[in-house]
Amino acid sequence: MEDQDRRSIIYGSSETISASSELIAKTYHSVITTCNWNHSLAVIKRFNHHDNPRTFQRWRDEVNALSLAGAHENLTRIFASDPKTLAITLRHEPGRSLDLYIDSANNSTLSLSDSHVIWKQTADALAFLHSKHIIHDDVKPDNIVFSPVPQPRAVLIDFGAALTNPSTLPLNGWTPSGTPPYAPPEFFQKRKDYAGDVWGLGVTMLFCFGHTSLPAGDWILPHVFEDEGVKSDMVAWLDEVERLRKTILEGSNQLLAEMLHSDPCLRIKSDELSERLRV
Repeated sequence: MEDQDRRSIIYGSSETISASSELIAKTYHSVITTCNWNHSLAVIKRFNHHDNPRTFQRWRDEVNALSLAGAHENLTRIFASDPKTLAITLRHEPGRSLDLYIDSANNSTLSLSDSHVIWKQTADALAFLHSKHIIHDDVKPDNIVFSPVPQPRAVLIDFGAALTNPSTLPLNGWTPSGTPPYAPPEFFQKRKDYAGDVWGLGVTMLFCFGHTSLPAGDWILPHVFEDEGVKSDMVAWLDEVERLRKTILEGSNQLLAEMLHSDPCLRIKSDELSERLRV
């Protein structure tokens, strides 16, 4: 990547970030901490492995997706990015990720009313993203931050797997990104679509509403194409989701069941979902 190309995607300066910080998360690819941005609390994501040429690509793709998304109250917001340090500065979101709202048995402790707020607001965020031709591609409890006060608010975070303008991707542009229990059935067909985000939110809401405990599938997604044991694990989980979907259909939450249709063409679209949740 030429220096001119690197400079073209700088959205701000990191000079006002203070040295004091608190660790939020640490993964193989990045370290996320709090920071001070223009005298306000913010978050900075620093990418690891600068010697790997794919790291700059990951950083650039995430910056591009965040910048294309723009401003929405239920989406994380980018403040700045630095191609020299491969860092992204983001708005700090108060609250906790949904995977932390659990009891000792990993069941959701969220109230019914809070779960409905999370459902509606995240659906709004997805409809907005999809209208901008962005697939989040990793919708799950860990990537939704919720604060019940002063007003209940859910925010979709982490655009590390996001895809922009998916219709323009080359035929070999598919990547096995995502998180095992939230990957949709069409993953087996190596298909990425907006419908996958709806599925991920659907599985998340199964947890929030107490239909299942926090999903704990730990198989490695790419291995479903080469390891029959791993494939069997994913198929078993998808069968369980279908069983839960049929149970929900017999109850009063048909809209949630429509999010979990195994055929992505028949799955409810995010804009319709958002509209119906406003009623």
